[in-house]
Amino acid sequence: MTCKTAIIQFLKHISEILLVLTLFFPFFVKAASDRAWPIITFTCDKAKNEVKLKNEVKWGETGRDFAFDAGQGTYNPWSLVAFEDYGKRRLTSEKTQLNLVCKLGEIEYKFVIKPKIFNTNFYGKCGDRLSVNVSVYENTSKLLGDKAMVAFCHGNSPVLRGIKVKDSKVKFYEVARSRFY
Repeated sequence: MTCKTAIIQFLKHISEILLVLTLFFPFFVKAASDRAWPIITFTCDKAKNEVKLKNEVKWGETGRDFAFDAGQGTYNPWSLVAFEDYGKRRLTSEKTQLNLVCKLGEIEYKFVIKPKIFNTNFYGKCGDRLSVNVSVYENTSKLLGDKAMVAFCHGNSPVLRGIKVKDSKVKFYEVARSRFY
């Protein structure tokens, strides 16, 4: 095949190529705008004698613009990290942790929430994703140590949707990753 015939063949199919590109382009744009934003909700229910920690995500602008309110028990995991820019790299590091306390009768439960950073390079693979690690204490005894709500940033590992503590027993609510995201 000569160069001239190759060009003619390409020009014959250019409209089909452009059609395919225009059909798939909205999916690429949608994927970028539909980023998942993590939300942690803490509930101290004295009437039911239980404490809960809920892990959820909101998508796109709804998640980005979510009105977090500690008084309502909603917390932003991104507030637990700090960023430092080094040229083309943006370093993500732990800045602080949450210490959430619930007193049920004579027992004080403390949930310590730390950021789960998947990649310290924000622009690297999974760098723009974040979850949390949770430790639970009953008075001074540790019931649970550094349990990841989301263990990996990709793959098909289960996601911890919630934790409930009632009568000194810790219960986990796991869901398939496909049902969480």
